[in-house]
Amino acid sequence: MLRLGLVFVCIQSAWCGIFDFTEVDDPFASIWNVNKQPSLKLTECRVQTESGLKFGVCTPHTNCLLTGGKPNGFCGLFSTCCVFENTCGKTSNTKVGYFEGSDVTVSESTCSYTVKLKNPNICQIRLDFVKFNLAPATLTKTVSSTYPIYKCADDVLKIHPNHYSIPDLCGNNDKQHVYIHVNQTDGVTKGVQLDVTLASRMVKSQLQSPSWKIKITQLECPGRIQGFTLPNDEAAQDFPLLAPLGAIQYFTDITGHIKSFGFDGSILQQSYTYDQKYAIAFKRDINICGVKFTPEYIFLQRDMVEFYSDANCKHYLFVPDLYFDNSTDSPYQAHDLVSKVCLTNNE
Repeated sequence: MLRLGLVFVCIQSAWCGIFDFTEVDDPFASIWNVNKQPSLKLTECRVQTESGLKFGVCTPHTNCLLTGGKPNGFCGLFSTCCVFENTCGKTSNTKVGYFEGSDVTVSESTCSYTVKLKNPNICQIRLDFVKFNLAPATLTKTVSSTYPIYKCADDVLKIHPNHYSIPDLCGNNDKQHVYIHVNQTDGVTKGVQLDVTLASRMVKSQLQSPSWKIKITQLECPGRIQGFTLPNDEAAQDFPLLAPLGAIQYFTDITGHIKSFGFDGSILQQSYTYDQKYAIAFKRDINICGVKFTPEYIFLQRDMVEFYSDANCKHYLFVPDLYFDNSTDSPYQAHDLVSKVCLTNNE
């Protein structure tokens, strides 16, 4: 039995908290090594081509050609480094691929990349932002808002389909990740589209040059084909990587950092985009009984009143059964039980 905690988040970290864990049946629990973190068992490779350094996956030569890849060199004795087209306007259906953008034109442009689901059992796609730098969110007045709000007004990445509120992405998202949940049973969803819209650098010359490198991994759920069960090593390997239903981020290490999308620690004046509501999940190992958060930076809007109760939070981090320890400088008393956090780390 695997326990998972869900939390709505739009900050880097919070104070100490114990989660309201959700029970999730894991058919592979009996064969898991609890001391080993889940990882994708595919050998990635890199090869120097005429157009520069390219990343691929080691696969048999014939399989590479059948899936639309381009063989480059050798991986061991029987495989080749299979590289797929990864630029604007291209399509991929490989298990692991990359979407890259650099040296784009200075004029306003759009760039789309399509991921075709490689088989009917694909239920999630994980995007790892190896590199992602677009223009940051800006304070913008919209028709539907009473006051100006922060939004991705210049550059933006939009993801389709978007079942669990993946926000519009802009700014610096290096080393971030998101999960795209897909439902092929609807008879409509056959792929995922990544749409990048860029502001004209001729009009807004002060904007940084956009660039991105996104790793795309297709993940399988256990399934049946033609009425009987087939051996499926990929589904068994993928299961520990699958995010819980509803979560767009999933952390499996016992330590690490979380932060809001677009957060750049080198910039003093910045903000997350408004109108976000998404969930993050943390994998709980068998020996773990809780989760502790220590803030490095936190700023969330709240009503300017004396109290910091749940009712006063405009923007907040929601953590079930969160309580504060004795070592913090927060306005809460030690072991106060709250659900919503809306503070700055200098309060």
